[in-house]
Amino acid sequence: MSDQIIKFMIRHILSLSKRNQSFGSTKNILDFSEFLERNVLSSAPKQISVATIRNTKEREHYSKCFDRTGKCQGCEKNKNWKKDESRLTIGEAIREAQRCLKCTDAPCQKGCSTSIDIKSFIYNIEKKNWYGAAKVILTDNPLGLSCGQLCPISELCARNCNVASSEKGAIKINKLQEFAVSMFKEMNVKQIRDPKLPKNDHIVFDSSIALIGAGAASLSCATFLGRLGYKNVTIFEKSQHAGGLVVSEIPMNRSPVDDINWEIEQVKQLGIKFVFGKELGKDFTIESLRKEGYECVFLGCGLNEPKKGLGHIYQQSHILNSKTFLPKVNQAVKQDKDIEATPKLSGHVIVLGIGDTALDCARSAYRCGAQRVSVIFRRGWQDIRANDEILIPSKNEGINFIPYEQPMKLIEVDGKYKEIELEQNLPVNNDAFDLKYKLTGEKIKMSFDYLITAFGSEIQNKELDQFLNQKNGFVSINDQHQVKGYDWLYAGGDAVGVANLVDAVNDGKTSSWHIHNFLQKKHQISQLTPDHLPSYTTEIDNIDLSINILGVNFLNPFGLASAPPTTSYPMIKRAFQEGWGFAVVKTFVLDKDAITNVSPRIYKSTTDPLKQDPGYANIELISEKSAKYWLEGSKAIKKEFPNHVLIGSIMCQHIEQDWRELTRKCKNEGQFDMLELNLSCPHGMTELGMGRACGENPAIVKDICQWVTSEIDIPVIVKITPNYPDSADIAQAAKEGGAKAVTLTNTFPTLMDPDPLGTPWPAVGEENNVTYGGGCGSMLRPIALRKTSEVAKAIPDIAIFGSGGIIQGDHALSFLRYGASAFQICSAVQDQDFATVLYDLKTSFQAHLYASYNLNQKQWKGQFPTSQKQKPSFAFSSNNKLKNLVGSGLHHIKDIAEMKRQDFLVPQINEDSCLKCGRCYLTCLDSGYQAIKFDNFNSFPTIIEELCTGCALCHAVCPVEGSISMEIRATDIVVNRGIPLDKEPEGLINHIPSRKK
Repeated sequence: MSDQIIKFMIRHILSLSKRNQSFGSTKNILDFSEFLERNVLSSAPKQISVATIRNTKEREHYSKCFDRTGKCQGCEKNKNWKKDESRLTIGEAIREAQRCLKCTDAPCQKGCSTSIDIKSFIYNIEKKNWYGAAKVILTDNPLGLSCGQLCPISELCARNCNVASSEKGAIKINKLQEFAVSMFKEMNVKQIRDPKLPKNDHIVFDSSIALIGAGAASLSCATFLGRLGYKNVTIFEKSQHAGGLVVSEIPMNRSPVDDINWEIEQVKQLGIKFVFGKELGKDFTIESLRKEGYECVFLGCGLNEPKKGLGHIYQQSHILNSKTFLPKVNQAVKQDKDIEATPKLSGHVIVLGIGDTALDCARSAYRCGAQRVSVIFRRGWQDIRANDEILIPSKNEGINFIPYEQPMKLIEVDGKYKEIELEQNLPVNNDAFDLKYKLTGEKIKMSFDYLITAFGSEIQNKELDQFLNQKNGFVSINDQHQVKGYDWLYAGGDAVGVANLVDAVNDGKTSSWHIHNFLQKKHQISQLTPDHLPSYTTEIDNIDLSINILGVNFLNPFGLASAPPTTSYPMIKRAFQEGWGFAVVKTFVLDKDAITNVSPRIYKSTTDPLKQDPGYANIELISEKSAKYWLEGSKAIKKEFPNHVLIGSIMCQHIEQDWRELTRKCKNEGQFDMLELNLSCPHGMTELGMGRACGENPAIVKDICQWVTSEIDIPVIVKITPNYPDSADIAQAAKEGGAKAVTLTNTFPTLMDPDPLGTPWPAVGEENNVTYGGGCGSMLRPIALRKTSEVAKAIPDIAIFGSGGIIQGDHALSFLRYGASAFQICSAVQDQDFATVLYDLKTSFQAHLYASYNLNQKQWKGQFPTSQKQKPSFAFSSNNKLKNLVGSGLHHIKDIAEMKRQDFLVPQINEDSCLKCGRCYLTCLDSGYQAIKFDNFNSFPTIIEELCTGCALCHAVCPVEGSISMEIRATDIVVNRGIPLDKEPEGLINHIPSRKK
């Protein structure tokens, strides 16, 4: 697009406002300008389902030029240690998390070595709660970030996934795990011991514990000992760094060193001490540690020597093994950060072996200069040791795989090993679980420039010989990870023969628990303290969520609405056991008004075809249980849970005697902390003269509140219908009648689509009847927020319970900012369960509050890192009270007449994250201002600022978080009125200068 054309278009638009005469004929108004035809409309979709003619060569050229599959050959990786796959974006992570079924009996958790509650952390990711997800992961796996990068999920959690056979396959659990922990890592929050645990002032917590080796097993064991409260835990490491194989042998392209270093720092934050440069058997012995006073010793040392094979061939410089090659590579790349110092390879490199380590060697060989890499192994594809997570990238890099070949010997050429003799090794049966092989006698030779062997590793340390099982070469342990014959000596990880990193982490965790048991018994403590492995904890968890509303103390602001989750007292009891702050019982009535529900009556109310959006509707009426049930049960539940708030919910017709009678029953026969008057039920009860029939008349509302408040001395809440135009009128009437609080809001009458044959759902009875049901969940939230803010602005001294589509923590924060003090939840629980939903709500809420105070300098928006400079709307300190934030965002809400017309923004496209999909172009083309230029294939959209009016529709439809931002425009804006006004209103704005000038 030329500058001349743009300038011409600007002059054309400016001229419109100066013309006094008619713009011209209708034809001229409707004609597309040459500018639009050439620069905006050229890529517009035309008629659909019209046959296309295009030469195949043209398609081939396009496919080759714009290939985005990321295929490459290994030679392109020379000196390129960039991570193989980028971390998932926020959008990618949420979409992947939405695929997860969150199974009750989650097979993934049973397949996870560390038993992470996978469904829960994926639920947290779906709800944009990175801290909650990371806390779940790190609670069971202190190396959750490294394991997210390196865990062989195809052999563990994903192997049992219930959607493994679906089109997209098993959930990418490892990618989601890496995403969550790395997002949390950016918050830079320290780990602390849970302050809610018993104090660690008993002498047992002064016990000295030695861990040998600073790899995954020891780091895990030390972490859990630190969380339990042990103060004298020391890790001895022969090298000058912690991290074990993750640092010394796992290449940078699979696991960046900064990530494992962050995990090591998290261990140190618990007071764990590290002693480097001390080797078992050389600088100290197990016996010397005992003499120094260490009451327990954990063997977390690795397999220090390679299984060499093929005899003494390693004297020549071009013959390497994994234990000499990979540590040199990682010393240069990970520790010294000097890529030029890596081993120099060239020509053809042969790697012997087919485990993960062999493929690490093969892929690193490319990065060290090899032109060709061949991996030779004696088995077939069906029983190789390598996992898919490293095998597939290896194939993509062009490695040459040669199966069924047994290395026999090396052959010298001019005094130097340059060839290898291989003998074919073929299977003699077809048993997938017990394949047998036999050498055939057929031999071939292959030349090489470098040879790397990766036959595995073994323990070669005389200090450990006495503990080894001579059959397998590993340390022998019992079920409690005690080395056989010793109650104070424990072992785990490579030393005992584990298969992978995450198994080593679990060994350390398990051993810590048994060490804790041993030491407590040794010090004659009859009851374990703590009696469980503590969770991952940070200062975020210390943020106090308690709040006092109308003189009633709430442990936290999260409660259950009078709805299906409070159908019975056993359900309320379970909710209180899981930590919910309050519950509003299902609405009950006098016996004369008892009802019976229809079936079916609860259904999804969402446009999402996959029904993943937590939106529901119902034609359910009030509780079928008697008033006596709710009154008698209230005393029992309050006796068991005196610190949890129980709110009664009642309903009557507009009959004074009925309201007074039922209120007196609540006072004399029940034990409620508050009483909610349900004046809002939108269906069923309305026809009986109750609910909404009472709640849409301010005079009636005032009457009822006066009757009730004159009979009872606990705070009275009025549940307001969303159907009345002005909720503030109803709230004011409630206040004048003596009510102290309102609930905003109840469900909204809806009707869902019938099926293509016209049959509705729900379909009641043989006639398939349906009625207008109360819709709730996500679709109700914008309405409920409006109602909440309107009442908060109009009546600032009335307490508000927010209700309607509060699914995740940032939703609750929105209601808090707009005037609600506590939150009534229903749809989220219907979609999941008490425990999962409350955990997500609390941790997300706390993390957002923490970030608002502590991460402002980093320009975070709650849990979201951003590059945009933004003044925070409020700051929250852990010393503050939650009530100080109630209504803190109300000052932003203005009538549209009060809004400035001088501040116009323009979209800015971030080309680093733009997918070039053209969604912004399409929406602006046919639903905006035709202010985006898009040249189709592989091009970035371009904002034509002079035509853009800053409506932000493109920002709304962009599928990539943060790819389009709204920035101050550089040019003036001239309002395009098409045809000039015959008479302009006084003060009308037509020209708005740029604030950038």
